[in-house]
Formats: sequence, structure tokens, C-alpha cells
Amino acid sequence: MTFLELKDFLMNRMRMAHIYQPVMLMSLLKNGGVSSVESLAKDLLINDQSQMEYYDKVTKNMVGKVLTNFENSMSNHECYE
Repeated sequence: MTFLELKDFLMNRMRMAHIYQPVMLMSLLKNGGVSSVESLAKDLLINDQSQMEYYDKVTKNMVGKVLTNFENSMSNHECYE
């Protein structure tokens, strides 16, 4: 894809419903046009705030609660030791 084709796609044809397309394009640009599926998936997870919020809840309500109950960790609700 040439620069002009990419510019046309970004300006006229790309429809954003979420962060997926821009994150994938940035990943490809950072890596010389080639990225593994695993690398792209990691970039999507890193940049998706809803996933961060989901795992924040999982940590507090499931994993952290179980370990705290077994006294393997201590929590002040924002940090575990």
C-alpha cells in the first residue's frame, strides 16, 4: 500500500467503531509493516481501556479476594502486597 492509498483509506474509507483499526495500523507502522497475531493482540489489549477495567474488577473480586482470604497477600483496595 502506498502512502497515498493509506491516506485515502484513513481519511475517506476507514470507519471506526472502536480502537481496533488505529491500534493495528500503528502496530504495523511501528514494526515495518509486519506484526504477528500475538503482537497485535497484545497491542489491542494494552490500548483497550475496557479490558483494563474488566481485569481490574477480576483482580479485586476474584484473584485478590481468594489470596487475601488465604493470607497470601494483603490489600488496601488499590495495591496488593
